[in-house]
Amino acid sequence: MTLNNVVFALLNLLVLDAIFLCALVAIVAVLAGTKRAAFAVMKRNFFAYFSNPTGYVFLCIFVFLTSLAAFWPYEFFNQNLATLDQLNYWYPWIMLVFIPAITMSIWAEEKRQGTDELLLTLPADDFDIVIGKYMSAAAIFTSSLLFSQLSTFITLAILTEGGLDTGLIFTTYLGYWFVGLTMIAIGMVASFLTGNLTVGFILGALFNAPLAFAALSDSVIPEREIWGINFAELVKNSGIARTFDDFGRGVISISSVVYFVLVTAVALYACMVLIGRRHWTGGKDGNTMAWHYLSRILALVLVTGSAVVIFRNWDVVRSDMTEGKVSSLSGATVRMIENLESDRPIKIDAFISSDMPEQYARTRYELINLLKEFSSKASSKGRDIEVNLHDNIELFSEDAQLASERFGIEPVTRMVREQGSDKQRQVILGAAFRAGLEKVTVPIFEYGIPVEYELVRSINTVARGTRKRIGIVKTDANMMGGSVMQGMSFQQIPKDPIVDELAKQYEVEEVDLMAPVKPGMYDALVVSQPSSLAPPQFDRFVEAVKAGVPVAVFEDPLPYARQDIPGTGAPKQAGGMAAMMGGGGGPQPKGDIRQLWDVLELKSPGKPGMQGFYEPALVWQDYNPYPNLEMSVDPMWVFVDQNAPGVENNEAVSMDSEITSGLSQVMMLYAGAIEAKEDATLKHTPLLTTGEMSGTLGMDKVRNVLAGQGTVMSEIKGIQPRQVLAMTIEGEASKAAASEDDEDKEAADSTPGIKVVYAADTDMMLPVFLQIRADPNRAADMRLQFQNVTFLLNAIDWLTGENEFIEVRKHEPHFESLRMIDSVKEEASTAVRKRSQQFQTEFDEAMREAQEDMDASLKTLRVEVEDLQKESQDGSISPQLLRAKMTEFQTITQQKQRMLDVKRAKFERERERNVQSIQRDADQKVTTIQNKVKGFAVALPCIPPLIVGIIVFASRRLRERENISKSRLK
Repeated sequence: MTLNNVVFALLNLLVLDAIFLCALVAIVAVLAGTKRAAFAVMKRNFFAYFSNPTGYVFLCIFVFLTSLAAFWPYEFFNQNLATLDQLNYWYPWIMLVFIPAITMSIWAEEKRQGTDELLLTLPADDFDIVIGKYMSAAAIFTSSLLFSQLSTFITLAILTEGGLDTGLIFTTYLGYWFVGLTMIAIGMVASFLTGNLTVGFILGALFNAPLAFAALSDSVIPEREIWGINFAELVKNSGIARTFDDFGRGVISISSVVYFVLVTAVALYACMVLIGRRHWTGGKDGNTMAWHYLSRILALVLVTGSAVVIFRNWDVVRSDMTEGKVSSLSGATVRMIENLESDRPIKIDAFISSDMPEQYARTRYELINLLKEFSSKASSKGRDIEVNLHDNIELFSEDAQLASERFGIEPVTRMVREQGSDKQRQVILGAAFRAGLEKVTVPIFEYGIPVEYELVRSINTVARGTRKRIGIVKTDANMMGGSVMQGMSFQQIPKDPIVDELAKQYEVEEVDLMAPVKPGMYDALVVSQPSSLAPPQFDRFVEAVKAGVPVAVFEDPLPYARQDIPGTGAPKQAGGMAAMMGGGGGPQPKGDIRQLWDVLELKSPGKPGMQGFYEPALVWQDYNPYPNLEMSVDPMWVFVDQNAPGVENNEAVSMDSEITSGLSQVMMLYAGAIEAKEDATLKHTPLLTTGEMSGTLGMDKVRNVLAGQGTVMSEIKGIQPRQVLAMTIEGEASKAAASEDDEDKEAADSTPGIKVVYAADTDMMLPVFLQIRADPNRAADMRLQFQNVTFLLNAIDWLTGENEFIEVRKHEPHFESLRMIDSVKEEASTAVRKRSQQFQTEFDEAMREAQEDMDASLKTLRVEVEDLQKESQDGSISPQLLRAKMTEFQTITQQKQRMLDVKRAKFERERERNVQSIQRDADQKVTTIQNKVKGFAVALPCIPPLIVGIIVFASRRLRERENISKSRLK
């Protein structure tokens, strides 16, 4: 299957190459039909180059250098992405060697051999000769580049098992082609100036060096503005690296194409001036004509620079050719940029350290891509978004100091495993967003959080200047933090991390419901376990729902992870001083959730419980998508998953709602079930539904299971498939809150409709889900895919009308990793885990046997002491003898225990040594594979051109020896 994928990927590339080559052939055909002299010059030079073994030597060197730059650096495997970032960095320097090797002989060789005069006597004008020479060099370079592309692509295809992004590779090499064509035109200028090959090579490299080294200008030229112009930035943007960047990210942009075409045109015009100077050099107007043509060239340079600036600022045509759309903004993001209401310029300062661990490589790549796309889109849409990208900064550089002092972006320490050892690495990967006095800082882009969403949210926040308001209702869940009574002491409850997540986008306030909440006071309310509210507060909450306040409700029959929160049908115990003093510590009044259900026209399976409250049943599901979980998964842990048995038409995570459309898995713990009443008039849309192998279990049976009296599977008597755990409720408030009073009816008709998201679980908001979202590799063997946080954020955005953010979260670019290396790493990791478990089992068994040996050796002495103790009670032995025997027993026990401790320490050292040994073996296996890939990727592509070169050399020698007598060959 892997071979088929590689072949299919290669065929896709060959199709793109064929289309590209057909376009080039069409251009050459037009040239052959209209400019026969130019075509003849092109044909002569092209075949002369490849009929000489030297051409194949240069081809071999070119392929060797490109393969070396692409695959040899450690950063290639550390990044673990199927991109050509390393080659992109070194490519301009490689071209400084290869392009002069092609162009040095274009005219210098003609002068050296004296064939230039013959060439100039052809029935052709100067344009024919220049364009013929140029196209021959371009054809030579194109052939070399195609060979490099195929060798590089095959290597990447094998490493990714055929899953690489063909569009990205093709576009990157298209950029290489444009770079080469431009540098060839400049190199030709050098060749027309001299008749010496060596000088031609040196001048070709020197003339192209400014474009190649312009990216380093900021390290030479001070970054200061003179007359409003930052010359360091101006020089940097005029180089090849800045313009090639779009191609390297898989984007074909009109600004980049215009840059290369215009610079090439200027250089070719300079070549025509140089070849045509024979017509006016030495004449009476020679000096005048020289200044005339120099003025023309300078004017063309000025026009080219102006055109490049114009197209760069209005880069209206941009096409992301990548298959994974890694360099595209979602439609919602583009619309938000177009509709930015702020008249203040928005400034984004991003700081990215040079030493980046593997797990952050993808985030870094995505962040840089998206920031550049933000800058381009903002320019094309006329929006003032300034992006200052401080990339590859050192931890103690001025940029790092600026990030810390001005924006509070500090290096973050992460423990990573690299090159066979665990290391602590400091990472800078943050950004600050400013607009006027508004500022938002993202200290670090954690690698599990969508980068585009963080960027859009931050830009939108500073652009608006004001935020929508979210009210967090104060309940026993204490989402905003507080203290609760545990036993006879208070325990501090920290603020729920989901509140901090919401605070990045909204203005968050705590609501105590001591007064009514009217529509317009808050854009939405979030209430966790509303049934724990006191009756007056609960009634005000229900009235707010009736009034049309958008609300997210999380009501849990059994809060599994928070025992301090009373379940829906559980009594609410008194807290505070009353409980500590032993007075008033009995059950306290609380809300009856059925009042809210009546308003929302909901019902839940269950039965009446204590104190007249209703106890909903809990949902179970026999499905576990993570077989690598080392613990037995509780059936009450419900994995709402599109792949669960019996799920049809993607009904597990509904595609009919903006909240869940695009999601695939949400986890809920000991959740309840809800459904609409038969005569419901409101609109109920299920969001999360179980599969076929599911049902409900009464609360009394669940309590027995938790008390150790049986198991969930033993209590199940039948299945009730497709239990709904969350839904949205919408409708007219007048229908849900009908009143006999005419005035109340009129008031109800004027209120907005009910808008509620109801989820029968609070555990789905646990902090662990935010940790998994930020660090999905925390349990690498399990590859957890929970989207609880996305579900929660989508629900709040849906309630507040911020639907653009929902669409942005759905846009997930696809990155291809080095699957072959990943499989080796995973295989090695699995072996390490299994062997470690084996060593732990052996350690436990050895310690058990040692403990048994110790107990057996002391058994006789212990029995003897026990017998003496019995006899001492009868007075048949003296107390001194008993004490002596007990002292002897204690001494021997201590000796045995010390011996046992020594054995334990020895076994622990041996276990750790064995674990470290297999870990080293696993790391060595990965390193060996990487080294083999490096060797083969660099060496093998050089063999075909060498073989062809040898064949050409041999055939040439044979032709030279034809018709020569044997006597002369001696």
